[in-house]
Amino acid sequence: MRGASLNRLVAVLLGVFLVAFFVIFAVAQGLTNPDVPSGDVAVVDGAPGGPITQDEFDASLKQAAAAQGAGGVPKEGDQQYEALKQQALGDLILGRWVQGEAEEQGITVTDTEVEQRLDQIKQQNFKDEQDFQRFLDQSGFTEEDALSRVRLTLLSERLQESVLSGKDDVPSGAVEAFYEENSTQFEQPESRDVRVILNKDEDQVAQAAELLREDDSEKNWDEVAKKYSTDEASKNDGGLRSGVIQGQGDATFDDQVFGAAEGELVGPFETEEGFYLVQVVDVKEAKTTPLEDASQQITQQLASAQQQAAAQEFENDFVDKWTERTFCAEGFVIDRCANAPAPARPEGAPPVQSSRPAAPGGAGSVTPGLVTSGAAQGPIPPATGQQPGALPPGAAPIGPAGAPGAVPPAGAAPPTGAAPPAGAAPPAGAPPAAPPTGGAPPAP
Repeated sequence: MRGASLNRLVAVLLGVFLVAFFVIFAVAQGLTNPDVPSGDVAVVDGAPGGPITQDEFDASLKQAAAAQGAGGVPKEGDQQYEALKQQALGDLILGRWVQGEAEEQGITVTDTEVEQRLDQIKQQNFKDEQDFQRFLDQSGFTEEDALSRVRLTLLSERLQESVLSGKDDVPSGAVEAFYEENSTQFEQPESRDVRVILNKDEDQVAQAAELLREDDSEKNWDEVAKKYSTDEASKNDGGLRSGVIQGQGDATFDDQVFGAAEGELVGPFETEEGFYLVQVVDVKEAKTTPLEDASQQITQQLASAQQQAAAQEFENDFVDKWTERTFCAEGFVIDRCANAPAPARPEGAPPVQSSRPAAPGGAGSVTPGLVTSGAAQGPIPPATGQQPGALPPGAAPIGPAGAPGAVPPAGAAPPTGAAPPAGAAPPAGAPPAAPPTGGAPPAP
């Protein structure tokens, strides 16, 4: 198996858990500060699995080094060692957090489900069982490690399904209200398709004009534009510029183009770019996308905004809740530990991001699996091959690209509208954000 594919699969099984947990929790109060047992590196109070042992840490460190292509674990004190140490311990802690949250919500998966999912991953990414075993050897994984990672993936999916249920129900009247409040965003200005000859030499443009006044057919425009125009974007397309909108270019050019009648040859005239000859070949009148055409996309975007609101609230509370339950031994204290010194974990700061290679859609937020996107905007073009319930742009499924069983956010579908103009106010909340790998909760 090629290196790129290997690295990707290492990332999958090392805990790039691309899933979402979206539920509101109160920050845990009154927790005790347990001692970390001698020989262990950390404990997570209230999470199954017991203390994180030195053996677990050593194995995770080797796996992290393999995923980075480090050629083995660097020596202690080395800068790369410190980064890998934080990554390895952070991943182990995050795994405990996932298990703890699932247990508190009564969410479980069976051994059969875990084995079936691992079989699916094998079938999609390995030629045969020997190929899979080679991957395990190269990545420092055991079969038990792989099953453990798949179990965390499934637990994460169950959490996602549970907490997103009903979060995409848009209140009655919300779509209409958004459309009215943002009506200008659904307006399309007049645009024109224009054929142009551009050249710094006015005589060249004048010669082109003479030829085109005799014959302004599309065929002749093709020949004249190639010979006389220096506009690289249009000279090989009969001089055609499509969808020109007033205010986006040179003022003199705009005045001539938007003051011309369709089919009229105008020029030569001078601009900062050079001399132009233009002919308007099509005028698309200004129009407004009606509510009935925009409502589906607005609904999808507002639903995503509601999911974001829940996700953002959880994002902060989840980290606080489980950080307060996590205690690390001396020499292993990282930002996810309640006993981390204040400078290492400033109030309100997100956890240190993992240095593990990011999977698609893994950047921006603590909450994995979803993507940040702008507010629903208009005019909204029709969807282009997107399927209902598809992952938003930039988000990634569970497991390798195309892995079976990937679970998208409930009801989420990507907006296809344009980006909001400067100063445009989005609806309350924002679409769910995609996390950094190594954020919290983890991204399997």
